[in-house]
Amino acid sequence: MTGITTAAAFNNWKIIATDILVLLLVYFIPALTHLSPFPLYYLDPMRLLLFAGFLVSRNHTNGYLLAVTIPIFSTLVTGHPPFYKAVLISIELFINIGCFSFFVNKIKWNPAIIFLLSAILSKLFYYGCKYIFIRLALIDGGLIATSLLIQLPVIIFLSLMFMFFYKKQQQA
Repeated sequence: MTGITTAAAFNNWKIIATDILVLLLVYFIPALTHLSPFPLYYLDPMRLLLFAGFLVSRNHTNGYLLAVTIPIFSTLVTGHPPFYKAVLISIELFINIGCFSFFVNKIKWNPAIIFLLSAILSKLFYYGCKYIFIRLALIDGGLIATSLLIQLPVIIFLSLMFMFFYKKQQQA
């Protein structure tokens, strides 16, 4: 094996190991939520796991795969979220990683700003799709289940965390 082939094989194994770890964590999120006095879903665990997986693998294609897989996997193994809600979350995460990938390649801004912008754009798209899903009676409930006053600080916090780890990874 050449050095390039060995590096590619190592990178593939790193991606596979990362994905398995992310999906295992997704499997345990509902149990951890029930054990915690604080509603962990406020922390946006699927977005957190998506970008943690992305930070480790640094593979945009794998980011798209995780974006679609995390919510659907959670629905299949834990029953939560309900199927159509999982579809919405998959779309949101897919758009989030897509916007991030686009902006990081086109605009040389701070990664925290790019993360924040991509998260906000994906949230806007999510709420547009959610409105349609509610009107089609695919899901029930209100348009905004978690207060925007909770969502915005969480996204800002995740953006700052992402910036810290993104730069740390860049230096390594």
